Amino acid sequence: MPVIGTAGHVDHGKSTLVNALTGIDPDRLEEEKRRGLTIDLGFAWFTTPKGREVGIVDVPGHERFIKNMLAGAGAINLNLFVVAANEGWMPQSQEHLDILHTLGISAAIVVITKTDTVDAGTLDEVKEAVASKIEGTSLAGAPIMGVSAATGAGLAELVAAIDELLGSTPDPPDLGRARLWIDRVFTIKGSGTVVTGTLGGGYLEVDQPVEILPGDTRARVRTIQSHRTQWTRLGPGNRTALNLVGADAKAIGRGHSLGPLGAWRTTDKLLASLSFLPHLDHVPKERGAYKFHVGSVEIDATLRFLQEPGRTGEAGLAAIRLSRPAVIDFSDRFIIRDSGRKQTVGGGVVLEAHPDKFRGDAALTAARARVVAGSREDYLLVLLDEAGFLPLDEIFTRTGITPDAAQNLQILRLPSFAVSHSAFDRTAGQVLAHVSSYQASHSLDPGLPLTTLRTALRLDHRLVDELVDELSRRKIVVADGAVVRTPDFKPMILAPERDQILQELAEAGASPPTVASLSEGYGADMVRALVRSGDLVQVSPEFVYPAGWVEQVKDSLRTRIAESGPFTVAEFRDLVGTTRKFAVPFLEYLDRTGFTTRQGDVRKLGPKAL
Repeated sequence: MPVIGTAGHVDHGKSTLVNALTGIDPDRLEEEKRRGLTIDLGFAWFTTPKGREVGIVDVPGHERFIKNMLAGAGAINLNLFVVAANEGWMPQSQEHLDILHTLGISAAIVVITKTDTVDAGTLDEVKEAVASKIEGTSLAGAPIMGVSAATGAGLAELVAAIDELLGSTPDPPDLGRARLWIDRVFTIKGSGTVVTGTLGGGYLEVDQPVEILPGDTRARVRTIQSHRTQWTRLGPGNRTALNLVGADAKAIGRGHSLGPLGAWRTTDKLLASLSFLPHLDHVPKERGAYKFHVGSVEIDATLRFLQEPGRTGEAGLAAIRLSRPAVIDFSDRFIIRDSGRKQTVGGGVVLEAHPDKFRGDAALTAARARVVAGSREDYLLVLLDEAGFLPLDEIFTRTGITPDAAQNLQILRLPSFAVSHSAFDRTAGQVLAHVSSYQASHSLDPGLPLTTLRTALRLDHRLVDELVDELSRRKIVVADGAVVRTPDFKPMILAPERDQILQELAEAGASPPTVASLSEGYGADMVRALVRSGDLVQVSPEFVYPAGWVEQVKDSLRTRIAESGPFTVAEFRDLVGTTRKFAVPFLEYLDRTGFTTRQGDVRKLGPKAL
């Protein structure tokens, strides 16, 4: 359902024109009706002769209410730019034209109202003057039509032109990520909280859980209404009112955004392409106080130029900081107003809504400049080229591209991350370097511990694990449990030292030297290597025994229990000829491994011994 917006100087007949087209008075506030002046956004709708349902957002023209005009100007399919025949071009005519041009709105009809108040010659002069004013702007070439709401002259022709132009206007895109810029909030007795706005980006459904940002308001859509019709599902480009369950109207206001759970996140800093209006009588400075307008949002902002905008309207690059968070997307168009002068000074396009940090180097400037005319896919590739790695769930919130769609791009997709090919190649080289270095200095170990690799790479642990799995799949490394090694690596155990350790332990019998003592004499790596190879059995942190000796003890216990039944610690100590210091850790090892089972003060054979 297309949405038409109005624009033009105060008291040039915008609301009267809307009333004449729709039969609905868009001035809903008592003060508006008393003063005959549109203060806030008004809404109306009608059906064209071709059966097309059309909504109209009537915006204020007075300078004091420009922020309300901006709340309605950014989500329209067609603009009716209104100029009164009896007054001609006026200051707010120019400011509204500047806003429409900066927002990139080109689908428009210029409507010269109050034609019944002037003669034909004057009407022609006004049309010529308006054509001159819009030349070189986004409205250049727009049809210019005269109407009189009082007499009805030209209204039928205007409706036909609207029908024709809307027929050639593309439908709002379905990006799979709905966003409703909230422009009104109110409460209906018996129903609860209602929010209104123009829906963009995707579909909303009845009973769908949603969240409202900024803040932590979560709600459920009870009903969806558009033009007094109830819907179970509504798509982008429609004016809508949502009745919400679980939302406190006091916690929501104009400038909040509503969307599916987890689809959006807020930001308070942006990178943007920024242009200033060429006809300004001054050059805006970084130190100025500005208002940032996007959707229905109005926020105080500061500017820092990474590439200063040109005096004649050339785009520059700016880092923009917002005084509070808002939901903003790549490619959103925005307006900048000078707070002190109360004047629109420019605007532009959001290049990145969630920059990791602000930088002013030439490479960044060039990269951002390439994105200005690019797509969301281009944007993702630039992000990934800079970051190297992006969590898949961040791709959607930062770019609006689903992980499945991102898989079609020239990127590597891990289970939880998207990776640029250059970052993967670079990190693969780092992994190989760390693994090879460790193997060279720890030849007895089975490989580099994964925990050590995580620390060395200084990356998210989950990312390191997934990178190692991918490298292992490609046979670049081998992931062997908790260690990583190269495919051709095998731990090297020196036979003479091995034999010396086994001989010393065989002579010690049931009362061996401690692990610390063995490590001091032969090296901790050698002791660990013999445990891994199965030559030694580590029964506790302090003691190891030759594997053959452990098996002999197990055989003796089987015979002992078969002849005499369960045994005590003292009986085991006497059986193997040792002290309690060695006997207790050994028996606890047998319990842990299931060879024995303890019952009170005695032990019997366990399930692993039978």
